Amino acid sequence: MMVLLLAGFVSAGTIAWAQQPGPVPPQLPPEGPAEEPTSWKERLKEPDQGGGLHFTKHWAVAFGGIKQGSAIALGPAFSNKFENGSYVQLKAVFSIKKFKLLQARFDTPRFWGDRAVFINRVRWQDAPKLSLYQLGMESPEARADYAERKTEVSTQMRARLSPHVGLAGGFGVERFSTREGPIDSKGAIQLPVFPDVPGLAAHPWFAHTVFALAYDTRTAPDYSRSGHVVAAGFHDYHDLKDGQAAFQMYEAGGQQLVPLFGERSVLDLLGRTWFTDSSGPRSVPFYLMPTLGGGDYLRAFPTYRFRDREAWYVKAEYRWAVHKMADVAGFYEGGKVAATVDELDFDDMAHSVGLGIRVHSTKANLFRADVAHGREGWGFRVGFNAGGS
Repeated sequence: MMVLLLAGFVSAGTIAWAQQPGPVPPQLPPEGPAEEPTSWKERLKEPDQGGGLHFTKHWAVAFGGIKQGSAIALGPAFSNKFENGSYVQLKAVFSIKKFKLLQARFDTPRFWGDRAVFINRVRWQDAPKLSLYQLGMESPEARADYAERKTEVSTQMRARLSPHVGLAGGFGVERFSTREGPIDSKGAIQLPVFPDVPGLAAHPWFAHTVFALAYDTRTAPDYSRSGHVVAAGFHDYHDLKDGQAAFQMYEAGGQQLVPLFGERSVLDLLGRTWFTDSSGPRSVPFYLMPTLGGGDYLRAFPTYRFRDREAWYVKAEYRWAVHKMADVAGFYEGGKVAATVDELDFDDMAHSVGLGIRVHSTKANLFRADVAHGREGWGFRVGFNAGGS
């Protein structure tokens, strides 16, 4: 119930949960409760495997999940878990910034000794206004606006090889459509001309292959007070329409959670890297490049503030439990983007220092509010999340 009461408060801020690719540790969808909840209060305690918070057995509300920068987003979801363990969900999510998402998802029954599952989805999303800054760390604070639509049909297998080792592999066809937004020459934050970035105004159909592997000892992937995770991911994109050069993205990340004072507090240390590889300098479209800023990465800066072909990010966060469902936090972040791997050094990197609060269940972050400071001033981020995809 707390999540729903907080919805009115977050209307003053920005939902900022990151939507860029992994390496997300491959996790099996959670098993359902041993007994079916008998009241709507019990159903609201934990989201289902598609991220829905249920009022009835089949009807739920879904939060976020469109694209970073959407602001507050929620909508209805209909789901059903069958006796054989398969799961189906239909959802429509809308944001106050007119972002839209329609999705159908089907999870197969578990197989391979209850250690694997196929997750299949058909998805359409529309982001009518996103920020685009010039590439690189030295880009000016001025930005342009662009719109992006994406249509996806995909399937992914998630499997657990051992209690702590998981893998995921899948394939999808994704269509992207981007277009320039209007340039307001009188606007103080607007660029005078639209940035020359690869992939603008193109309409590619990508065949997207993904593989990820993780070693994860945390108690839950979304909220934990102990454990560690090491994960790596690989993405391969081939243009099926115009025959442009293929490109690949390699990702790696690690997190160490150090419990302190009997797990009353925790030190969260995290690092991530993103690398791309292609045969041409303009083969990687800008909307698939790694970004830093807003969301989970450099919260003192606007969403998508820094963008380029290579990137790294580090975070150190200390959280103290003031309630069994609430923590206060202090954090430091640092990161950099660059056109080549050789330029990924510590020069001109961006820093972010801030404070925040976390509201959570035993397994998932439900609400977050952060205020942070960096070289361009202050940033304020709020958001809530029920998981799922």
